Amino acid sequence: MDNEAKIIKKIVFPNVPIKVKSPLRISTGKNDGIIDMLILKDNHGQAFIPGTSIIGVLRNYIYDIYGEKIEDVIFGNVRNNSENQSLIRVGDVKLENVKIIHRDGVAIDDITNVSKNKAKYDFEMIDRGAEGLLNIEITVRKKFENIDIDEVAKTIAYILDNGMSIGALTTKGYGKIQTKKKPTPYYIFDFNNEADSWAWLDYLDGKINKKPVKYENVRTNISNEFTMRIGLSLNSAIMIADTNVQEDLTRKSSIKIRAVQMKNGDDYVIPGTSIKGVIRNRAINILRYLSNYNEEKVISFIDDLMGHGKKVDKDGNNKLLRSRLYVNEIYLRKNNFVSAKQPRTRIDSFTGGVFYGNLFGDEPIWQIDKSKTMISINLRIRKCTEAEAGLMLLILKDLWLGNLAIGGGKSIGRGTFKGNNCLIKYQGNTFRIERVNDDDDKNRNKIKIEKDGCEEDVQDILERYVKVLCGEFYGK
Repeated sequence: MDNEAKIIKKIVFPNVPIKVKSPLRISTGKNDGIIDMLILKDNHGQAFIPGTSIIGVLRNYIYDIYGEKIEDVIFGNVRNNSENQSLIRVGDVKLENVKIIHRDGVAIDDITNVSKNKAKYDFEMIDRGAEGLLNIEITVRKKFENIDIDEVAKTIAYILDNGMSIGALTTKGYGKIQTKKKPTPYYIFDFNNEADSWAWLDYLDGKINKKPVKYENVRTNISNEFTMRIGLSLNSAIMIADTNVQEDLTRKSSIKIRAVQMKNGDDYVIPGTSIKGVIRNRAINILRYLSNYNEEKVISFIDDLMGHGKKVDKDGNNKLLRSRLYVNEIYLRKNNFVSAKQPRTRIDSFTGGVFYGNLFGDEPIWQIDKSKTMISINLRIRKCTEAEAGLMLLILKDLWLGNLAIGGGKSIGRGTFKGNNCLIKYQGNTFRIERVNDDDDKNRNKIKIEKDGCEEDVQDILERYVKVLCGEFYGK
């Protein structure tokens, strides 16, 4: 046993510079009487990312890619009387350049499409742009010398290069962190090699006398993962309302400005919560139609795909289920869009006349050049079934044709899009969908579909997924 515990190798990721790429929420679970959820800080008031948050996300990735056996080796386990300690150690990341922002949310009724009573909440977040240093160390013992832990280290470097999401609301685009220096530098010290042994002693003294590992051919495939990237242009105005700047704007205008398009820094933003809420609502409506309004069947399907957090089992315990559908937060460059005040007036529904003194306005944004793709929505489903893939294709159709709107003012034509291109990866296949530019009105919605880069008739493959969805509801 002593020989099995011998350390034969160290793999280190020292002081990897990381940057927060989308608002991060790691909450204390407490409120201050004003804000419902406060961010986590240390005793000195400095915001940080706990190592437990990072190691938990890495563990999920390694499980999805390598399976339970390798996950247990790297991260330890206490099951089935075969305990072993974790080989990996991740330190806390203290964040600099921290800016605290506030976001709010509201629960929407699935039937009426309006907000639920007393269902508004707000929370603190760390804005994108915060930075810190991440340290990871993997200790390889003789017991596991026949397991290719070097390959796992390459996968971890790849994950850091491409970014991973931590904290709360990660399925809605929040909490993405990514290395600033690509490729992520890491080092392997093999103690069977005398030079590496001396280099390790130098490393402990703060000197690195080795070149970082250059990785390639990384194992990253996740079984049954569905990804879809949709390239869109804005058909009409859009506004995700921000009412916090109302006072400043009304000083400059005789029109009472109620709200403007939400911004993050200099960029306009479409929050992931808005995108996912719209997708969930449209998915429910589609499934209701397919199931002839069988609510039990619809809610069961939606909960399995998008999760739930307030259901109680037969023993009275909260039964939580995490969403498998991930979306991104969208940032829009200010120079590609234009904002303008849009005056409106309140109408008396009885007389049809205007209310005196009820002139108000909003300040939505419009895309300057509608021929260009300026908006990209990324969807990802873990452990995706063919029925769920079919549901995403139906939602893609509605977004593509401008039949699904995002944001406020849907009843006056805001928030609709035109689909330009789409990239879908599922079951080892890659599908590319592109709009065909044609001046003929009859062909304005014509599309071209390619599979794996070779143009061919692949509509049957995509239609099969939709038929599986229909069969799951029609056939039961």
